[in-house]
Amino acid sequence: MNPPEYTFVQSRLRMRSRRWKIVFSAVVLLIGMIGAAGMFWHLDSRKWLLGLQSASNERIWSVVSCRARLYLQKAEGDVSELSWTELWGLTLLPERGFHCTEGSSLEASLQYSSSASDDDRKAGARIFHERCTGCHGTDGSGGQVAPSLTRSEYNHGDSDLAIYQILRDGIPGTAMPSAGLPLRELLQVTAYVKILQAHSSDDKTPEAPVLDIQVSSDRLRNAGAKTDEWLTYSGSYNGWRHTTLAELTPANVAQLRTRWTRQFDIDEHLIEATPLVIDGVIFMAADAGHVLALDAKTGDVIWEYKRPIPADLELEYGHANRGLAVYGSTIFFGSLDGYLVALNANDGKVIWQTLVTNPSGGYSITGAPLVINRSVIVGIAGGEFRIRGFLAAYDVSTGRQQWKFNTIPGPGEFAHETWENDAWQTGGGGTWVTGSYDPATDLLYWGVGNPAPAFSGDVRPGDNLFTSSVIALHGSTGKLAWYFQFTPHDEHDRDAAQTPVLADLWIKGKVRNVICWPNRNGFYYVLDRVTGEFLTGVPFVEVDWATGLTSEGRPILANVTKVSMAGRRTRPGITGGANWQNPAFDQNRGSIFVPATESSSVFTKLPPNKVRIGQRGPFIGSGWGQMGAATRKVLALDAVTGEQKWKYNSPTGGTDNNYSGLLSTDGGLVFGASGEVFFALDAETGREAWRVPLGGTTKSAPISFTVDGRQLIVVAAGRALYAFAL
Repeated sequence: MNPPEYTFVQSRLRMRSRRWKIVFSAVVLLIGMIGAAGMFWHLDSRKWLLGLQSASNERIWSVVSCRARLYLQKAEGDVSELSWTELWGLTLLPERGFHCTEGSSLEASLQYSSSASDDDRKAGARIFHERCTGCHGTDGSGGQVAPSLTRSEYNHGDSDLAIYQILRDGIPGTAMPSAGLPLRELLQVTAYVKILQAHSSDDKTPEAPVLDIQVSSDRLRNAGAKTDEWLTYSGSYNGWRHTTLAELTPANVAQLRTRWTRQFDIDEHLIEATPLVIDGVIFMAADAGHVLALDAKTGDVIWEYKRPIPADLELEYGHANRGLAVYGSTIFFGSLDGYLVALNANDGKVIWQTLVTNPSGGYSITGAPLVINRSVIVGIAGGEFRIRGFLAAYDVSTGRQQWKFNTIPGPGEFAHETWENDAWQTGGGGTWVTGSYDPATDLLYWGVGNPAPAFSGDVRPGDNLFTSSVIALHGSTGKLAWYFQFTPHDEHDRDAAQTPVLADLWIKGKVRNVICWPNRNGFYYVLDRVTGEFLTGVPFVEVDWATGLTSEGRPILANVTKVSMAGRRTRPGITGGANWQNPAFDQNRGSIFVPATESSSVFTKLPPNKVRIGQRGPFIGSGWGQMGAATRKVLALDAVTGEQKWKYNSPTGGTDNNYSGLLSTDGGLVFGASGEVFFALDAETGREAWRVPLGGTTKSAPISFTVDGRQLIVVAAGRALYAFAL
């Protein structure tokens, strides 16, 4: 308990604080009322100030007292939209178009655009053409990175105040900066933008189209054959991230322009999801629990679904969601609180939801599901926590679980002996990146994440299967067909959370059905996808943790491999040679394109008796320190041998992990993004053919499809989705 003297002092301080607030408010009110009275009694010489030359005394008093109340609200902190300088400038000059009446909002009071003079509108047009046409186009109809302003609705509001604030502050996470103009010029540009909006080709919001989405198993098996759709996370079951479209080429790609931009009202500053495109509709997870259907022609919202996210979740890396799946007329997504949710693709309403995993203990769902036959396959995240990973399948109609495969085998399960103590119970092994599927063999391929704790391997002796591995499961039953472990007993967070690329390659005189895998550990692998046989393994970035691979593909460890308490510098660093951002495969060129990173980190571990679960749940056993800035690259590798054909140094900026996956095209281009820049490369040479700054973090890969027979490229950056076309 506090002593009486202390309580008395606290009480006196509170009384004094309240007294000062009352005095301050009274002073501001008195000033406002004195000013109002002064204007009222000296109308002959002061009426011009507020444009009230012919107004009655009652009208004048109403206008002046309304302003006095507004100033008092500002003094009390209730008018945060405007500074004092802006407030005086807007309210005291009649040409600013401020119509203050009792009960009206700031948005309703500022009507500058309707009262601006012709000279002001002309000045606004001049400023717009000097500063804005590079992005929005000379006629305001849209440019490379900015949307059209000649439309009936703006994403952030249509009032003069809303437009003024966007010009003044910019839009974080997009290419829209603060204009840096004085108040009058901001208002002049606002008036001109309102002219552009008034010339919209459609002043009425069109009715949302009635959808009739229906995607069959056959259509999914043939995904990629039709150019006007993108039906799965990777565009097709084989994981290629390649389109047969060829309208865009190295010769004309520099003519790309923004066709539309859709900005999302989300908390996160980036989007990691890959959209789906079905029958002229884009289905998009803007962030966790936020799913939208957009018109592919315009970017307009058709329907929107928002799922609340519990505030107390133990999450690895923010509110991430990497995409959706479709079957029939149902869209599927995984929620951060552990549910698989089925939405009606035609109206966004919930059909069913089923609990995949309890979020307590660090479990969550961030990856895009994959539908094979009539099963929705979903993995889980949380490898940096105390989870026991798994992959599971659910009936598309009911949400009933069909099978479950534990990536950390327990007693009696195959490979349990690779965990030599009870560490399997909290062994990690997340399955958070979407796999690939071969319908001909009914084999499902999925990468498995790191063991836990990530850096302190002493507490989990053994190879720790199936972490840092690829597993091949029978899609109909979930039974293991084969596995391959890239990094046994991983102590450097070498997730195998990459997209499996299924290809048919000519190897040693015959065609082999293979998986191509640029791994986080820095080696590029080619495996037989029917048997799991190791065929090729070569480093594609600088590697010093292993001197090579055995004939079975097991790493030959170097001295720096063993993590110590004092720390060991190791290559590649914590972000790996490749992370979860996807490669792309061009079969015609025999090339696999990899978003790679050259880096090194100092890895440290804790002694076994000090490995603890963190306050918020992390279970990692120490950590790492990055040694200098990582170098981001796009590499073209020979798909058979792993030999480098060319490399491109990606644009820098942002964090080491600020880059996207890749998209290749039959037109001879490779699209990607890095450092908030979107670029296109010549697939033959690696020459940069085009680039445009997007002003926001880029992680999800671009996709391509046709609308009305014309090729579009769509990519997310910051909080926005951009559509480009010739």
